[in-house]
Amino acid sequence: MKNNYQHFKFEVGQIRKLDSIMGIASSRLVAIAEVDSKDATCLVFLLGNTTDAATPRDVVLSIDVTNLPYEVALMGDYLARADQARLINNPILGHIPHALIENIRSAILDNPFGGIKFNDSTFGVQTGSYPAQKFDAVWTFRDAEAANFALLTFVRNKTSLEYAVKFYITNIDNFEAFAEPDVPPDALRLIAISQERIEVPA
Repeated sequence: MKNNYQHFKFEVGQIRKLDSIMGIASSRLVAIAEVDSKDATCLVFLLGNTTDAATPRDVVLSIDVTNLPYEVALMGDYLARADQARLINNPILGHIPHALIENIRSAILDNPFGGIKFNDSTFGVQTGSYPAQKFDAVWTFRDAEAANFALLTFVRNKTSLEYAVKFYITNIDNFEAFAEPDVPPDALRLIAISQERIEVPA
């Protein structure tokens, strides 16, 4: 029997739709690069179907790699954090091997400027070759995609009160999380003041 709740489990390599924000940003297809249960977020790569305009900073993935009905370009410069709540209600549309995701991340980090040196014969993928020029049609398209993606994602600040509150809410029933060395101090304060006081008779 098929597990109808399979899409509630997040794993690296899953391809899902990242929900739109009404009137602000359109939904986009993304690949999960990292899952963090502590604050219910994922690092995601933006995917595009304009493989003929994939630049040397993109990795073109065939249907054999992703199980999607069409080729996609993983846009290497577009990696950001998204709330799991914007992904969880959407089915898993395809999957990229975990090892391949890790190889792509390493290639991008090792080559922060210019084309990335990545051609993985193991998975049969390669980088794009379109020579995007400043202010041409592809440049304009990518600029618009970057702006839209930025509205759908965020930069996590582990020292912020917002992160501490989210950590507290996400782990309120998991006390072991509050024993981790990287727990936000404000989250510890929140868990402390939320517990019932034990009164000791005089």
